[in-house]
Amino acid sequence: MNRFQKTPSETLSKTLSKTLSETLSETLSETPSETPSETLSETHLEIHLKTRSIIHWLEHGILIAVSGGADSMALLHFLAQYESGTKRLAAAHINHCLRGEESDADADFVRSSVTGYGLRYFEHRIDQEEWNTNKQGSLEAAARKIRYDFLTRTAEQIGFRYVATAHTADDQTETVLHRLIRGTGISGLAGITEIRQLNPAVTLVRPLLNIRRNNIIAYLEKLGKPFRTDSTNSKNHFTRNRIRHLLLPILRKEFNPKADEAIERFAHLAAENEVVLAELIDEIFENTILYQTQNEIILDSSKLQSYQISTLREFFVRLWKRNGWSLRHLGFEQWTSFVVFFRSETGRYEMRGSVIAEHSGQYFILRRVAANSEVK
Repeated sequence: MNRFQKTPSETLSKTLSKTLSETLSETLSETPSETPSETLSETHLEIHLKTRSIIHWLEHGILIAVSGGADSMALLHFLAQYESGTKRLAAAHINHCLRGEESDADADFVRSSVTGYGLRYFEHRIDQEEWNTNKQGSLEAAARKIRYDFLTRTAEQIGFRYVATAHTADDQTETVLHRLIRGTGISGLAGITEIRQLNPAVTLVRPLLNIRRNNIIAYLEKLGKPFRTDSTNSKNHFTRNRIRHLLLPILRKEFNPKADEAIERFAHLAAENEVVLAELIDEIFENTILYQTQNEIILDSSKLQSYQISTLREFFVRLWKRNGWSLRHLGFEQWTSFVVFFRSETGRYEMRGSVIAEHSGQYFILRRVAANSEVK
């Protein structure tokens, strides 16, 4: 008997839910310490990055994603000082070609900065055809997919193990709030991960994830190094910008001066709970998936019925992700309705026109259908 069988699924789910809800309440209402938080100077910034083992990662090759903004330029300048002709550091820039001359000026700035250090430089321009090919979902999701595909492919081609992006603690705060407002599960509340496997040969690292943006700016000012500012960052018709310019200032002023740190801490705790839940779901996968192809999955229904709705909902979401099936337009209500159907142990169900589910004795069968095909 394994450790999950010793703990009923109901107890585990309630524990996770209770832990997260209590943490969210405590962190957002927490009284800030009277001792002001220490601002990282340039020296402190360097010490922090050294403790993240990033200098040692250079031995295996690091490809930095450089947009030209303050965060990525700080990472570039820091790492460049440790590149002593080993050719184990390179930089890549993705020109989204969405802001005309401004986008091209960003690319020129990055190219000049990178080659000025004698580093290899790789650039990818996203043309209209590529946008059209990746147009499923939001523009932001399409851009993210194109970026990481290019970075992963480039790192593999030059034999580098790591891709480094310059996401900061501010990005973490904004991401968690964005996902919470939009609607998300435990994995979404965990926010941005510091290390993630892109493929068996390439690992994504985010060494600045625990550093605030104001410390980045201070570091660049001390170096006397310029950076680019995306003009769209000031436009509040983007949800993330409204969070940054409107929501967060209210939270800091009216509720908690250290709201950013509270949200970041909550993300860490959610990530810890996510590890426990992921292990449980992986074990359920192993015990219930009888047959699986890209377009069809057969599950042992009898082994799933004992789990409560919250666990089953998370199981099916991750099953969809694992098989590369679209999650577009599938939210909490859709997944809950789907789980209720599953527990009914009878009938046939269409999941937003993309997947047909049906019961067949002790088996639960999922079949993906073409987007334009008619469901009989």
